[in-house]
Amino acid sequence: MWLIKDSPALFVDLYELTMAAVYFKKKMHDTAYFEVTIRRLPEHWGFFVMAGLAEVQSYLSEFRFTKEDTDYLRSTKLFSEDFLTYLSDLKPAVKIRSLPEGAVFFPNEPIFEVAGPLICAQILESYILNILGFSIIEATLAARTSIAAKGHALVDFGLRRCQGPVASVRCSRAAQMAGFAATSNLFAAKLLNFPPTGTMAHSFVQVHDSEEESFQNFAQSYGPNAILLVDTYDSIEGIKKAARVARQLCEQRRIKIRGIRLDSGDLVRLSKFARRHFQENDVSFLKIFASGDLDEFKIYDLLKQGAQIDGFGIGTRFAVSRFAPAVEIIYKLVQYGDKGVLKTSPDKQSRPGRKTIIRVKDKYYKKDIVSQLQVSPDDLLKPLESAEKIQTIQQRLTDELSALNDSIKTIRNPTKYPVEFS
Repeated sequence: MWLIKDSPALFVDLYELTMAAVYFKKKMHDTAYFEVTIRRLPEHWGFFVMAGLAEVQSYLSEFRFTKEDTDYLRSTKLFSEDFLTYLSDLKPAVKIRSLPEGAVFFPNEPIFEVAGPLICAQILESYILNILGFSIIEATLAARTSIAAKGHALVDFGLRRCQGPVASVRCSRAAQMAGFAATSNLFAAKLLNFPPTGTMAHSFVQVHDSEEESFQNFAQSYGPNAILLVDTYDSIEGIKKAARVARQLCEQRRIKIRGIRLDSGDLVRLSKFARRHFQENDVSFLKIFASGDLDEFKIYDLLKQGAQIDGFGIGTRFAVSRFAPAVEIIYKLVQYGDKGVLKTSPDKQSRPGRKTIIRVKDKYYKKDIVSQLQVSPDDLLKPLESAEKIQTIQQRLTDELSALNDSIKTIRNPTKYPVEFS
């Protein structure tokens, strides 16, 4: 499993195991059905994107309680020896029904179902929610950012600000799903077969005797892949020096460097100046990239204001999902054996029984109907069998977004998509 070398079985909240110990003692082994839903959308979001299934499959395949795990549990003095012996032989014999990765969905819909013996299905709750929750957040945010960028190139710059290395991989995979061009995260690039990319840091400029010397050294080393960071001192002067270095390299060695990166300041004004300056100095081949605390709102506004930007590097606000760092994702029992079960808690009510989702559509998606389980080839919930290729997921997400009305995809104040429960 991604970055976790030991058995993942102890990635579980304690109460999963204390409940499981009682189930074991009372011989409660009937089939349980748990479903995952998200209660509500964050502000300004009109949809969610399903993600995280590849990591869930890895988790299930590697799940086991090692001797070290059971020795630790024994030390807590909470569990009987026969229960610990049971855990040491446990493999989660569960079946999954799920929306496929890249599918869009909406609040309160069942998006993932776990079916299996009560103990097995119960103890998977915490880490499945951990995987799905952040993966869905990042995939949805990546899709929203792609919508805002309107075809301009996007690059994941989030590694340094992510809350941990596992989160950074989930972030990069979400970017890959949504069609980003590349990631700066080399581990994720290798793991996901995702193109790596990068420019230079301000420290690279600072250690040289002059800004222009730093540009020359970098451009001579990386040629057509070189992107020069121009805002270490004065952005206007940096743009001029980058143009001068680019023209010299083109004239002397017939090498066209890739472009510049703006990382601060008035990006609309600076990008317009850069575009005009490059055209006037015969280096119009230079691309203009921007970064610096960007998100889907800022990208949308920059392009609306006429910014002359060819691509965006997005880091912190994407990697930590600043405006929606968490969602109310839940894993609730809906059936045990043949009995449907429900909650009636205020604001946390649940609907009993297994379910089917049918999506009504013509040119665009019109509404979803969630009903009691029925055998239908149109049920959006499908058995989870094997991980899909990333190209399949990317195409699905593209198709799904194309089938959503623009009013639901808008970056601010989207309309509500209708979901009916029968």
